[in-house]
Amino acid sequence: MRSMHVLGVATLLASCARPDGTVESQDDTYAVDGPGAAAPLVVETREGPVTATLTLDPAEPRLGDPLVLTLEVFAKTGVVVEMPAFGEALGRFAIVDFAPREEATHDGLRMSQRYTLQASTSGRQRIPRLRLEFLDQRDAGVDARAKELLTDELAFVVASVLPEGQPLDELRPLRASLPELQGPWLRRNWPWLVLGLGVVAAAAGGVVWWLRRAEERARLTAFDRAMARLERLQRRGLPAADAADSWYVELSDIVRRYIEERFALRAPELTTEEFLAEAGRSRELTAGHRELLAAFLARCDRVKFARYSPDEDESQDALRDARRFLEETAAAGGEPQQIDLRTPTTSQAGGAP
Repeated sequence: MRSMHVLGVATLLASCARPDGTVESQDDTYAVDGPGAAAPLVVETREGPVTATLTLDPAEPRLGDPLVLTLEVFAKTGVVVEMPAFGEALGRFAIVDFAPREEATHDGLRMSQRYTLQASTSGRQRIPRLRLEFLDQRDAGVDARAKELLTDELAFVVASVLPEGQPLDELRPLRASLPELQGPWLRRNWPWLVLGLGVVAAAAGGVVWWLRRAEERARLTAFDRAMARLERLQRRGLPAADAADSWYVELSDIVRRYIEERFALRAPELTTEEFLAEAGRSRELTAGHRELLAAFLARCDRVKFARYSPDEDESQDALRDARRFLEETAAAGGEPQQIDLRTPTTSQAGGAP
């Protein structure tokens, strides 16, 4: 059945080809190498109300070609989906660009993550299985625990840029000897040397600027994803006494996942104490932020592990503290105000968290 889905999606992509040699997709229109270019690699995985489609283009790349990997997920209305974290399971490839997207449809929600990757070596390669989680909230009688969906692997071959049949150990003849750098040669060519050094310096500055911009985009994306989850949780309303455990589990997971992405911390299985110790090693997380985080996680653990039943005011305070932590750490280096966690600020008093 899965093979039939893959064949159907591949046929649909092929049918979208335009006469001018481009292919129109959900996100963009991208060029095809020519009339004989292979169709992109596509696998589709379905688990309950969630369908994930993984696409790799081109299907037959050469070393140095950009690889466009697209994960598109469709979830029916009432199903909450947590997409894979940025770069998760893609460490063997260099990530050149990343573009997430989310779009509501008449019967659900369509989300996508598009990566532009660069392979470091030729030969057999594979895109490992990507993991996403979803929570079906359509029926109150259904098990409310989060479920997991794993995509299938994508195997492909990166062709070498060397001509076919050329031995790798073949030695080329020596080039002619270079002239010595004598005084007259330097006097004749010093303008070109200065120009070359200027070009190198400008290129280095451009690379540094691009890396800083990429880091800022990644931080903004982590904040946006966390705030979107927080808004969805807030729209569900404050939990009743019998539903407080799952509500606090999701609230604490929003903050933990944000910290992992925002501060490049990979620690999904750590206890609260171990997680706080790892987060404390970040230079961007100040002492005030660590105190706010410790108090927030302690409040969540009290509900999750001590079977404590919070009232509505306590749940609203926890939601407000989570929002405050996200907003204050969204900008690097901002020291949070020293405010009692149980007392709302002047700007928060009388308003929604």
